[in-house]
Amino acid sequence: MPESRRAERRIASVLFTDMVGYTATVEGLGAEKAVHFTRALHELLTKVVEENGGTVRGFAGDSIMAIFGIPEALEDAGLRACVTAMAIHQAFEDAGEAFDKKFGKRPVMRVGVCSGSVIMATVEGEGADVTAVGNTVNRASRIQALAPEGGCLICDDTRRMVEWLVDLSFGGEHTMKGVSKRQKLWQLQAVHDGATRFDASLGRGLSAYVGRDKELSVLSEALGQTPNGVCVADLVAEPGLGKTRLVFEFLARAKASNVPIFTGQCNAVGQRVPFLPFLEVVRGAFQLYDEDNPTEIAIKLRRGLKRTDLLTDENLGLLKNLLGLALQDGELDGLDGVLIGLRTRDLLPALLQAQCDAGPVILLVEDMHWVDSASEDLIRRIIREGQTNLLILYTRRPEYVPDWLDHPALKQITLKPLEAEDIRTLVQTRLGVASLPDTLVSQVVERAGGNPLFAEEVLSFLVEQGALKVADGSVSFDVEQGETALPAGMQSLLSARIQQLQPDDRAFLQAAATIGRRFDPGLLSLVVERPEETGVSLRRLEALDLVHREASSSDYMFRHVLLRDTVYQSLLSDHRSDLHFAIAQALETRNANRLPEAAETLAYHYAQTDRSDLAFHYSALAGVKSLGVFSDDQANQYFAAALAIYEQDPSCATDDVFAEFLGNFALCTNISLDVMTMIKLAPRMQPILARIGDNPNHILFLHHYVSCLVCNTQFIEALRVQKELTAMAERLGDPKSISYAMVNELSVSIYSAPISNEEFQEKREIIEDALSNFDDAYLQNFYLATVGWNELTRGRVANARATAEQMVAEGTRRKDPRALGYGTAMKALVAVLTDDHQAALDLSTEALELSRAEFEIAIAESSRVSALVALERPGARDTLQTYVDLREADGCTLFAGVPQGMLGVGLALEGKVSEGLHHIESVIEIREKEGALIAADWNRLLLSEIYLQILSGEGDASIGVLLRNFRSLLGVMLSGEKRIKALIGKARENTQFDTDGHYFGRGEMILGLMHKHKKRNAQAIEHLKTAQRVIAPSGKTPMLARIEDALEELTA
Repeated sequence: MPESRRAERRIASVLFTDMVGYTATVEGLGAEKAVHFTRALHELLTKVVEENGGTVRGFAGDSIMAIFGIPEALEDAGLRACVTAMAIHQAFEDAGEAFDKKFGKRPVMRVGVCSGSVIMATVEGEGADVTAVGNTVNRASRIQALAPEGGCLICDDTRRMVEWLVDLSFGGEHTMKGVSKRQKLWQLQAVHDGATRFDASLGRGLSAYVGRDKELSVLSEALGQTPNGVCVADLVAEPGLGKTRLVFEFLARAKASNVPIFTGQCNAVGQRVPFLPFLEVVRGAFQLYDEDNPTEIAIKLRRGLKRTDLLTDENLGLLKNLLGLALQDGELDGLDGVLIGLRTRDLLPALLQAQCDAGPVILLVEDMHWVDSASEDLIRRIIREGQTNLLILYTRRPEYVPDWLDHPALKQITLKPLEAEDIRTLVQTRLGVASLPDTLVSQVVERAGGNPLFAEEVLSFLVEQGALKVADGSVSFDVEQGETALPAGMQSLLSARIQQLQPDDRAFLQAAATIGRRFDPGLLSLVVERPEETGVSLRRLEALDLVHREASSSDYMFRHVLLRDTVYQSLLSDHRSDLHFAIAQALETRNANRLPEAAETLAYHYAQTDRSDLAFHYSALAGVKSLGVFSDDQANQYFAAALAIYEQDPSCATDDVFAEFLGNFALCTNISLDVMTMIKLAPRMQPILARIGDNPNHILFLHHYVSCLVCNTQFIEALRVQKELTAMAERLGDPKSISYAMVNELSVSIYSAPISNEEFQEKREIIEDALSNFDDAYLQNFYLATVGWNELTRGRVANARATAEQMVAEGTRRKDPRALGYGTAMKALVAVLTDDHQAALDLSTEALELSRAEFEIAIAESSRVSALVALERPGARDTLQTYVDLREADGCTLFAGVPQGMLGVGLALEGKVSEGLHHIESVIEIREKEGALIAADWNRLLLSEIYLQILSGEGDASIGVLLRNFRSLLGVMLSGEKRIKALIGKARENTQFDTDGHYFGRGEMILGLMHKHKKRNAQAIEHLKTAQRVIAPSGKTPMLARIEDALEELTA
């Protein structure tokens, strides 16, 4: 193909215009005069277009198609098209009299502008001019047809190009032929003289900024320090003191230096939405818009990931999942919700770091007092890791206090009320006058209390009441009227302003407030009675300084959250519910192909209506979505809300739907260790589940219930439910149900109703065969943990350590921190049991660093606090007691098992021997009642060792210690040997203990050392050699060294 004929893709702006009533006009003119009239139209239009850098590429009677950006690329194509549109109207207004004289008609034009991707090509043969082809051209034609007489409509893409360079008003959302989603259009009102990229504050009509120069300097200084590492700016103030305005002024300066800014907002409703501010950051970074369909979003995500060298199929899937988009077959296969969530938490900082690698970046999070827990954790991690070239700037109210305020890179900026002189300056510049009446200043200062927002609201109210007038640069103020009219408080003042609005404007404002502080004008137009008036009403509300359009966005915002709340609270409950319902229905229509993305918002709105079915559906869906990114706090909140809806109206969900919901809720409570919620929930759900009967989701619910009962050390009840679970799985017969039941069966058998080693091995083979048929990371980890725990409880330390190593290897292979954390935590527990307490401390610390899920963290911390006591670290027992108290409070008493026994050791080491002995004896009694025979016998061995130390006189006790514990010590000295033999004899009766395992070996060691102390060397050697034989396979440990040292002394 010749080069001249080769097509090329370009970004261009296309303008269409035609004359209102052209057909009727030319019919009245006659053929000859119509030709002259049409030629005059064409000449004037062509002249205006070409004067502004465009080219005319189509003409049909009264209409032309003009292109900006073809054939020569233009950086400001959108702006030139807008300038041309306004120039067309001005040209025909100027030429109106001439046209009227000559043709008896003053032409009035409609103009439409659309910007986007076009194909630049020649379509009329060799040598013809290039033109634009594509959907952008078609849309421009249709936009022009929708434009008002004498007006111009532009598309949302053009709006982005000319943001704040022109004056716009919302022109409605429209359905266009060939476009699946309704399109936002904007009416062009004016182009600013000499339009350049000037400060958006002019576009927003903000008043002069006063009284915060010092704070601006601190922010600038923080940005300048980012090359040395992360900087954190903590901006805290009461509502209305100017947090948002300070940020705006600072960002305006940063933009002038071309510093990339990524913004995320938190809000009261969004506290349940995982990663809400980061969702906004992702949408901004990848330039995702509401009108983009899933295919367009995937293309943009792929392009952005490639640009940052982070493009993989997994990362693409992670971002799609985060945004709530449907995944294609094969995307994120093999990853469960926990892994997806954990890898999402790795990807988001990596994306941020890729931006920081190119230079300083600002991450702004507004209204952190409403932050969701997932975002809070992620921000905490980013601060801890200390990326260079990053300034984290967030705003908050004083009642929210983050736990990183002591970070060395943090600069706290607390906004105080403005001084009276600053308020005077603000009023003066706002009114644009050289001087002010003192009476006005005193009233404003008194009512505002140093709050700039309140000061401006007072001024607006006084102007609207007629008490304050500005003319010819001077102010007249009616003091008496001002004092009488001004309400006492800010809430009353805002309410009074709202009540003064025209009924239609007040209705628009109430509908907007129901959407939220930030609202989409297109959505608003779908829920008001007169949608065609949306743009006009918003212009009036902007003029009254009640709302403004956000920079670089099509959304509008209330001037302050206090204003939005005042409007919303003024609604009566029925009207409020009707508005929420209308908003929810409109959202469903607008997001028909992306409903999961809007699940949280739909759940909120439907929850305010009487549509319990939809409120339940979207609350449950939002819970699953949160679970899918391992945001358990948010998931639990949504599931609890859905359950409350169901319990009020059981007809809101079918049995199958509710069973699936219960399976998800149970999983969430289990993996988040919210065990008491599950334990309280299960009895309430039992009648419903009995009606539902055998069901795979019923299996999942019972599986997680059993796990929570075990975690709460309710072993006998766990065994009862386990039998019910096993019977149901056998009736269903599918591999997954059988696997879930059997893994639970093995887990329960460790604590209650023990099975033989042979039977355990048989069940292992069945489970491993079943697990090979499906991919379930959660169950695989649970199974390996159960196997390792079984080996440990039977005393096969070497096997337990090998299983732990297998988990670490699996975790490394699958990049699964759960397996890594649990495997390392199990190695720490092995070290505790073999007396290698320093290794236990090191391994448990490593496990805590690796672990990201509650289960692994709990086990690692259990080993860590136990090791601290054994190592006699300062404050160790207090730390241990705090941990035990925590576990008793949250119901996860399983993890307090070893620490509870070690509390007795800690007491004894502190010289509180009697208290320590009694404590361990009480722990043994508690474990017996629970049915936890292994734990009881482990504590018997621990107690017998303390008796041994007392008998042998280990630990130089002071006179005071001896006197305080005289009776206990005397009892041990008189009957200690008998007690030791009894305790070890009882422990040996436990059939779960391997006779060649650790616990038998420990018992032999204690007996050997006791006989050594009694000078019965032959018996001592016999027991110690047996202990040596049993313990040696576990490797070189302090316990083995202790045995060998004793033998060496005896045989020397």
